[in-house]
Amino acid sequence: MSVYTRLGDGELRSLLAGYDLRLEFAEAAPHGIENSTWLIRARDEQDCPRPVVLTVFERFTDEGLWPYLTLLTTLAEDGLPVPAPVADRAGRLLQRVAGKPAVLVPRLPGRHCFKPETEHCRQVGALLANLHRQPPEPARALPDERERLADLSEHLCRLSDSDQRHARRLLRHWRKVAPGDTVIHGDLFRDNALFDEQGRLTGVLDFYNACLERPEYDLAVALNDWAVSPEGRPVPRREAALMAGYRDAGGVWETAVLDLALAVAALRFWLSRLMGPVSGEAEGQGSKDPAEFARIFGYRFDALGELS
Repeated sequence: MSVYTRLGDGELRSLLAGYDLRLEFAEAAPHGIENSTWLIRARDEQDCPRPVVLTVFERFTDEGLWPYLTLLTTLAEDGLPVPAPVADRAGRLLQRVAGKPAVLVPRLPGRHCFKPETEHCRQVGALLANLHRQPPEPARALPDERERLADLSEHLCRLSDSDQRHARRLLRHWRKVAPGDTVIHGDLFRDNALFDEQGRLTGVLDFYNACLERPEYDLAVALNDWAVSPEGRPVPRREAALMAGYRDAGGVWETAVLDLALAVAALRFWLSRLMGPVSGEAEGQGSKDPAEFARIFGYRFDALGELS
């Protein structure tokens, strides 16, 4: 995750003191594009290590963040490997840092896997099945993904004439698919999952695109990252592993809806990357390359055949 809001060690020490933590070391997280995030080594009052993560939100308001914090707390209580927000000594989950909302969460163990094998994909599928079984009530107040997609579609003019025609045809078909009532992650890319040294899934991060939608859409988002080649081509063995993990953990889907969702999800992230933040003041990754999802969209749309 990039850093757009800069903080010195003194500011971090002051913030951590409210949690009875002592700063040892902090660095900008290297992946992601939307918020300012620090990986922090700290110690508690008993001098025990307490690794934590601080995220300063560049776009959210306090009110807009609360539904996500509620969802994360609920999922963690239900045993999913997610980072629930930590309360300070006054019981506050939400802080103000540089005039912006901020949250401290535990740093979950593990590392990102950027060269996934079939077993990684199988576990991602199983995790999604477990997430999709969660009751929808904690996510009722979250934004509507269809509305987000409609807002992004205002920027279709940035695509070529041919891609615009394909995108508009695709979206007409997607609007005919009834929205779902399933809790989805909406952004389960490789940089939002952690695995230990034995290859076991230990954490799922960044639920700030979570919402209620059809499970096929969440599967499509994951498949378009975990099961494609660097050129954007689908990798069948990884696709099969992810879907097998999902099925074996009790997940169900409609194949025709999934096929459509694969192209829709590719279009959504192509457009969001075209509109993504690019700041000369940022440390870290900055905006990701939209061309990656342009290629994926091409393959996914072509796989649909003729859309009337």
